[in-house]
Amino acid sequence: AAPTADTDLLPSGAKKPRAPLPPVILSNVPGTWAHDTMSRRIRDDILVRIYAENEELLAFKPSIKSGLDQLKEELKTPQTSVLPPIQDDGGPDLAVWEGIMAPYAQSNWLDAPWLVTEFYFYRRIIQIFQYFRTSYDPFHHQKRLGLEGALELTKELVARAEEVHKAGDPETALHFAVFASLWGNKMDLSLWPSQSDGAAANKAQTFANVLEASSVNLLADDFSTVLAHLRGAGASGRVDIVVDNAGFELVTDLLLADALLLHKLASQVVFHLKGHPTFVSDAMEKDVRDTVHYLASHQVVAARDRWSSYLQTGQWDLRAHNYWAQPFPFWERPDEVTEDLSQSRLVFVKGDANYRRLLGDRDWPLSTPFADVASYFPSPVTALRTLKAELGCGMAEGEVERARREKPRDWMVTGTYGVVQFTDPDV
Repeated sequence: AAPTADTDLLPSGAKKPRAPLPPVILSNVPGTWAHDTMSRRIRDDILVRIYAENEELLAFKPSIKSGLDQLKEELKTPQTSVLPPIQDDGGPDLAVWEGIMAPYAQSNWLDAPWLVTEFYFYRRIIQIFQYFRTSYDPFHHQKRLGLEGALELTKELVARAEEVHKAGDPETALHFAVFASLWGNKMDLSLWPSQSDGAAANKAQTFANVLEASSVNLLADDFSTVLAHLRGAGASGRVDIVVDNAGFELVTDLLLADALLLHKLASQVVFHLKGHPTFVSDAMEKDVRDTVHYLASHQVVAARDRWSSYLQTGQWDLRAHNYWAQPFPFWERPDEVTEDLSQSRLVFVKGDANYRRLLGDRDWPLSTPFADVASYFPSPVTALRTLKAELGCGMAEGEVERARREKPRDWMVTGTYGVVQFTDPDV
């Protein structure tokens, strides 16, 4: 049987959230972020950029242009266009996608679950570009611009981190690194396209302001519990990061991984990465290696002196899997992913799309305790998320009301507010 919105393909005895499951979010309600994303933004913003940034290739590959044109036509009438199956493009994930899409064979772009259609859009893109036969990443240009455009900001942030490390206090170092990693998500390229050098100064100032205001804009803050967990567990084990974006956000994740090793809060950091391009800027293994090499070649000392070595010695272990680019809720996992995550003593889950999967992209009451939602996770887990979608949990009513007063129209979708949420399902 294929997975549906409310029945999952789970091994016997597999856990789900202990809180009752609310409805899955659809994209068919006008005025919601989900509706705007699937009825307008992916067509008018993201698809337009894909055409523009791959213009030279499209001129030589009319089959790719015609594939994009067909997708564009579907997205002009998302309320009536039926979702065609993923074609055989040589991908190892075809059977998985056949199962994902089987319940929605007669659905349109808006009536199927939002999480499914958004991931499906990006899987269609790499099908059109024949990624599994060519390894061509249609988002390479954006990722590169994101890295190059943030070079000065990166140098400034790494220099600050070095000062923190020299002071020798693990709590201060971890605090700096965790909150840099959290707010680095504001640089998500699907919301904020990378531009030329002219915008770099503005980005640097914006991020500096964000770090200064970090505690004010937190709607949930379990940092002290995260620190206590890492200190209590000793340095003998590994910490994992389920990575979100390439570009500047990836740099902040590398800073977090660096701090964990330098202050003996972990002996190894495992990065879980997308097995293929998706969501414009999501990071793959090649993006991590390219980032470290680029920064090392531009005299970023930490990258040159430590990060390259971490990759060579395996203290930083890069693990790619197509599961991270699929719309399953995180309680529905292949056995090998469950086994892998269960070896970690703490998993950081980064970014909004991963957070949506952590919550099954469901309309939870915002006050539902994070521990009651993520109770199924196979290891202790910390979510680092800036809010970019209309869902959440574990946020105190007073904090939610404050955010609504401050930004009544869009407090949940602009990345202004964030959460640091921890639970250990075994406790």
